[in-house]
Amino acid sequence: MLLTDFGWQDHFVGVMKGVIAGIAPGAQVVDLCHEVAPQEIDQARFLLRVSRPYFPKGSIFVCVVDPGVGSARRALCVEAGGHVLLGPDNGLFTDVLSEKGAKARAITEARYALGQVSQTFHGRDVFAPAAAHLAAGVRPSQLGRLIRDPVRLLPLDPVRTGRRFWAGRVMHIDRFGNLITNLPSQEFLPPAVRGIEAAVGFERVRRTCRFYAEAPEGELFLIGGSCGTVEISVNRGSAAKRLGVGIGAPVEVEIW
Repeated sequence: MLLTDFGWQDHFVGVMKGVIAGIAPGAQVVDLCHEVAPQEIDQARFLLRVSRPYFPKGSIFVCVVDPGVGSARRALCVEAGGHVLLGPDNGLFTDVLSEKGAKARAITEARYALGQVSQTFHGRDVFAPAAAHLAAGVRPSQLGRLIRDPVRLLPLDPVRTGRRFWAGRVMHIDRFGNLITNLPSQEFLPPAVRGIEAAVGFERVRRTCRFYAEAPEGELFLIGGSCGTVEISVNRGSAAKRLGVGIGAPVEVEIW
């Protein structure tokens, strides 16, 4: 499973797949997402969080959102929940590492990387070959020793700011312009609450809908999305364009 901020314009994703095919030709490679906003580690964390439950045990995730590539930051191999995850030690695996029994290793064995490792493309030279070797039967313990101090970032959860007030944020914007937040639907939408008002951009949204077409065309509304969190949407339109906000935008919420 590949999760990156490389996009599709360049050769980066294709070359990673080529490296994997050369080492483990029978490996099945799934493109989870390559449109993470550049260097947006928290967006990658969120996408990993909402996607992993749908993959079988034994899956290997290569997650490369790596603004520190070529620096002293470590390369990690994390085992958690029956999965193995490879990526930079920059907090991308914060949520995974909080799971019971999770283990982190620094990837140090040069024989599981390409012969020449560039300073700018560890997705190709370190993480893709390590994943391919794992798929071919190498054990995670062969990649390097356990470490106890991987980088951890702040939680992705919304923060309570008052008795009825919460501060959330936009974690992802899908192709349709829906603003996918970090506010769990089961806690912030009816029937869990009687009402909700969300302030995002320069507008406030109170209307809640069960499905997109329930709202009049062009109207803003809140809906429980497939990620399990509140989405801010526009029927037959883009909430992102309408509100002029992007990844990380604050979403101030009042519930009653």
